[in-house]
Amino acid sequence: MTREQVLDYVKDQYGTISEHLWEKYPQYEVLRHTNNLKWYGAIMNVSQRKIGLEGDIMTDILVLKGDPDDIVHITEMNGFAPAYHMNKKHWFTVILNAITNNEIVYNMIDKSYELTKK
Repeated sequence: MTREQVLDYVKDQYGTISEHLWEKYPQYEVLRHTNNLKWYGAIMNVSQRKIGLEGDIMTDILVLKGDPDDIVHITEMNGFAPAYHMNKKHWFTVILNAITNNEIVYNMIDKSYELTKK
């Protein structure tokens, strides 16, 4: 899965245009609701070491909100990790280049969107 596929999905599904909030990190993009401005996702480019993998290769990740009971199981699956730079009880990381089934991630994006829309 690629960053572009995520951005295309959220634009088509929710009308979301990502925001680049930090000059220091131009590869970081925030996905948020237009009505309440709450984040439902963040796309970042980080060293693999920062997400518990070997090496310093930069990789795209997507951080999403989830149900705490589900996150315990999600982070045990290949292509997923505890949240990077967010509360690990309520958020988790998708390692985009490790995902082969985009539909699973699209469903997780939908869930994150629903959890943050209030």
